[in-house]
Amino acid sequence: MEGVERYKVNLLPHKQEWEDEYSQAKSQITAIWSNNILDIQHVGSTAIHNICAKPILDIAVRLKSIQKMDVDAMKEMGYDYCGSQHGSETYHLYVLRGQNQISLRHIHCYNAQDKEFFQLVGFRDYLNSHPDTATKYSELKKVLALQYPEDRNAYTKGKENFIRNIYTLLDL
Repeated sequence: MEGVERYKVNLLPHKQEWEDEYSQAKSQITAIWSNNILDIQHVGSTAIHNICAKPILDIAVRLKSIQKMDVDAMKEMGYDYCGSQHGSETYHLYVLRGQNQISLRHIHCYNAQDKEFFQLVGFRDYLNSHPDTATKYSELKKVLALQYPEDRNAYTKGKENFIRNIYTLLDL
């Protein structure tokens, strides 16, 4: 995975290698948390065919228990544990960084009931089965990347309405 500098936006065309990297990362995570995993999915734009994406691998892990995550084992694999996110005890984040703090992988961990896990998977599945909508999303991402190349937060905020509209279609 090429990765992206912290807080910056860099989009690349879709690459098949991203699926291969997901398979490798899934095997590593499964080896650590096997008894605690309910589901593990490749999500985010690298999991959506034929669209541009920031070359950061996003993986969503649905766990039986957030409290039983083996944080130390993930740290031994090189992940930074970023703790709970968005003020939610049901969502925790790990980030694998390369040289110069380049983000390579984001591991999003959810408890069994967290709705966001299902939203991420549903969004991916919807765009993969609706290529015209996926193309519109890709075009929006390109416009936002040109507008906010140094501000990943503004770039992400610019995608919110599009994403929420898909969630509404899916009743998620």
